Amino acid sequence: MKKLHLSLVLLCLMMSTCHELMAQEPNFSMYHYTPFLTNPGRIGVQEDVKLMLNYRNQAIDVGENFTTSMLSGYYPVNVGNHRLVIGGTFLSDNASEFIKTNGGMLGVAYSIHIARGMELSFGAQGGYFHRRVESDFTTDDQFINGEFDPNAPSSETAMGQTKGYPTISSGMHWQWKDAEGRVKAFAGGAIFNFTEPNTAFIEPGDANLPLSIRGSAGLRVYQGMKFSVMPSVRWISQAGNSYVNTGSWFRYELASTEQGTNQIGLGLWYNSNDAGVVSLEYNQPNLTVAASYDLPVSTERSAIQTRGIVELAIAFRLKKGKKKQRKEVSERSEVVEAVEETKSEEEALPEKVEEEEVEKEVLAQETEEIKSGEEPSEGTPLQEEPVQDVKKEKEVQEQPDEAIPGESKKVNPPVLSESDLAILSQTVKFKLNSYDLTDDSKAFLDEVTGVLKRNDWLDVELVGHACDLGPEKLNDDLSVKRADKVKRYLLEKGIVTSRINITGEGEKKPIDTSGTEEGRRVNRRVEFRVVE
Repeated sequence: MKKLHLSLVLLCLMMSTCHELMAQEPNFSMYHYTPFLTNPGRIGVQEDVKLMLNYRNQAIDVGENFTTSMLSGYYPVNVGNHRLVIGGTFLSDNASEFIKTNGGMLGVAYSIHIARGMELSFGAQGGYFHRRVESDFTTDDQFINGEFDPNAPSSETAMGQTKGYPTISSGMHWQWKDAEGRVKAFAGGAIFNFTEPNTAFIEPGDANLPLSIRGSAGLRVYQGMKFSVMPSVRWISQAGNSYVNTGSWFRYELASTEQGTNQIGLGLWYNSNDAGVVSLEYNQPNLTVAASYDLPVSTERSAIQTRGIVELAIAFRLKKGKKKQRKEVSERSEVVEAVEETKSEEEALPEKVEEEEVEKEVLAQETEEIKSGEEPSEGTPLQEEPVQDVKKEKEVQEQPDEAIPGESKKVNPPVLSESDLAILSQTVKFKLNSYDLTDDSKAFLDEVTGVLKRNDWLDVELVGHACDLGPEKLNDDLSVKRADKVKRYLLEKGIVTSRINITGEGEKKPIDTSGTEEGRRVNRRVEFRVVE
């Protein structure tokens, strides 16, 4: 049992309804990582299958901690150039060890591609939460003459009480990306707690969760080769109280690969509740790790607000490559079928052609006999000399190719090995508006060089492609330059130019969706086709 004086109990009760501490409705300073608590419309801009972990810990002067944990998941489904995203989250919010709130939410959002690089997302979510006031506390009522009596009744009727309530919220989010797929600007708004559910522990009670209006916006004001600056603002209004977070992200690109970019970020914000927020993040294509610290900047804050707040966020992105894989398998099958078909045609020569070859051979033998002084058989014209023509035809057909005089040996076309087919079924990737080869691309082309050297009979066609960003004419030229760049690299590795043809398809033949940066990255490619 834990001793908790009545004054502390009352303090926690007040904190449970305080807007900033949000015991009933959790909140995060790194709001861009928590769409379910910021704006259901932001769910629609999730382009990848993703898992997100969020944690928040606020220490208060009475030696207690308020903690919030979230586990969220998002699954996007591309619908043409648009996107449907389904998400879910589980949340655990603890006001010290006194009030515990657990629950979950399911959300769905639909993002509409409205212009090049722009999308508008509409989202809605519903959830159910269960709150409980823990009962393993002692109160002043149970201390009689300085001694604790566990059988003494407590006047705190809230102890051990539970309450369940639903929530419904919706929002809209607009986002604009540049040609590289980086967010250039965004804006959105949401309404939370449409039904204003009653959260009172004791009936009858009137403690409705108030309607909340929230908005956020950001605009990138600087973008260099590697460094960018993007100010942002968030506004929340609830139960007659409002506060604003304003500040900026400062990001620096460390490296760029075919899968995406690696970058670090520094975020600085000011909260109108007299707190400064410092955030650090590290991004790579499949992982994001971020941490922040809320530091009080005013001595006028109350005792429960004077400690700092620590937040952590980890996101695991699972890139969807199903369309790409299907394409690679299809291309590989086409190559195998083409080779097998050629082989089959060569092995199964038309019967008429074989008969003509046998007749020619027989005629040539009879002519040699006449020249040597031998007489052909009586009563049989020269051209019909082979009396046992059927038998001879059969014997000649059954002989190996080298046994037929006067004819060159027939050679079946070579067949690529499974490993070589697998290499040629892959593609060379490029950055936006670029035909430069990355280190990964060069390493892959070294493998292609090995295939061409192992199969010196093999000729290939290099087909360049571009994504749909930018003018169509520019993309047509860019696709040819990409194919030419690959050809030049292969020539440097010793492949003769007569074995390589190039062509460009521009943006006309995508193999993945053009509605996401990942899809556009897949479409910026050079393919290999076997020339028959």
